Amino acid sequence: NAVYDGMKEEDLYAALVMSARSLIDQEPNYSQVSARLLLDNCRREALSFVFDRKHEATQSEMSNLYGDYFKAYIKRAVDLEFLDSELARFDLDKLSAALLPERDLQFTYLGLQTLYDRYFIHSNQQRLELPQAFFMRVAMGLAINEINREQRCIEFYTLLSSFDFMSSTPTLFNSGTLHPQLSSCFLTTIGDDLDGIYSAIKDNALLAKYSGGLGNDWTPVRAMGAKIKGTNGKSQGVIPFMKVANDTAVAVNQGGKRKGAVVGYLETWHLDIEEFLDLRKNTGDERRRTHDMNTANWIPDLFMQRVCDDQQWTLFSPDDTPDLHNKFGLEFTETYTAYEAKAKNGEIKNVKSISAVTLWRKMLGMIFETGHP
Repeated sequence: NAVYDGMKEEDLYAALVMSARSLIDQEPNYSQVSARLLLDNCRREALSFVFDRKHEATQSEMSNLYGDYFKAYIKRAVDLEFLDSELARFDLDKLSAALLPERDLQFTYLGLQTLYDRYFIHSNQQRLELPQAFFMRVAMGLAINEINREQRCIEFYTLLSSFDFMSSTPTLFNSGTLHPQLSSCFLTTIGDDLDGIYSAIKDNALLAKYSGGLGNDWTPVRAMGAKIKGTNGKSQGVIPFMKVANDTAVAVNQGGKRKGAVVGYLETWHLDIEEFLDLRKNTGDERRRTHDMNTANWIPDLFMQRVCDDQQWTLFSPDDTPDLHNKFGLEFTETYTAYEAKAKNGEIKNVKSISAVTLWRKMLGMIFETGHP
C-alpha cells in the first residue's frame, strides 16, 4: 500500500525502511533488516552530497570507497563551515586507513535512525556523515590538541565505534565543529537581583544553544513579600522568574536538536517552598507553573529530624538569612536555630512556621502526582 505510480525514488527507499520497521514487533530480526535498508539510504545520501553527483554503493564496495568518501567529506564540511578547519590538517590518509566499514553493520534500526535524525551533520537536511565518518569526526575533535593526535584519534575512534564506550550527546553533536562545546551539564547559582537573575537566564540560553543541560540554584533569590530596597516595594518571589527560565529552555531548545533540559533547585527552608512544590501541577495559575522544568528540593538533615519528632519548621526569605544557604551539617543546624530564635524575638518579620510533617506530606504528594521535585 506504500507504493504508488509516479512515486519518487527516494520515497520508495524510505517506504522500504518503514515497511520493514513495522514488522519488528513480530520478528526482532527485522530491526537488522530495517537498519541495513536505512544504511543503504544513508550511503546514497552522503555519497551523493560529498561527490556532487548521484552515487550509491553496496556494503562490500564501501570497504574500498569509505576512505575516499571520508577525505571528501572532511574537505566539504570544512568548506561549508560545519567543521573546524584544523580537521583538514590531520593526516587524513592515515585516518582513512583506520576506518572499519564493517562496523556499520553493528547497528540495529533504532540506533542508526537516532544518529540519522539527530546527530549526523547535514546541509539543508541532506546528511553528509556515515556512521564511521561520524565516529572519526568526534574522535578528531577530541584529539585535536593531543601531541600524537592521529594516534590518539584512532584510539578514540576504535573505542567509540566498538560501542564499548559512548561520549555524551553534546560531545557527539559538537566535537570537531566550530563550536566544540563538549559538556553535558552547567550548574549556576542565581544572584538576588534583576541583573543576576536575567544574566543567568541569558547564560542558560547561550549554554542550551550548544546542547548543555542546565541546573539553576534559585535559593538565594528573595521570597514573596520580601522588601525591595531600591523601590521600597515587595518582591513577587522566586516563582515568576523560574517561569521565565522554563520558557527560555523551551524557546532555545538545545539548538533545535533536542528538547531543552533545565532543573531548578530550592532549599526546604525557603519561604516560597510550598509554591515551588506546586510548579509541575497541571492545575492552578499557569503563570506560576513550569511544565518543562525539572525541580529539585534540597532537604537538610534537620528537617527530617523535625519530621520524625513531629515539630514545627520555619520558612525564611534568604535576604534575611544570607549565610544559611552555604552551611550544612551541624553548622547549618546551629545557624538555622539561631535564626529561628531571632524570628521568635521579632527581629525577623518575613517568616512562616509550618508543621514539618505537613510539609513532608505535601512533598510526597507532589512526587506521587507529578514526579517532582
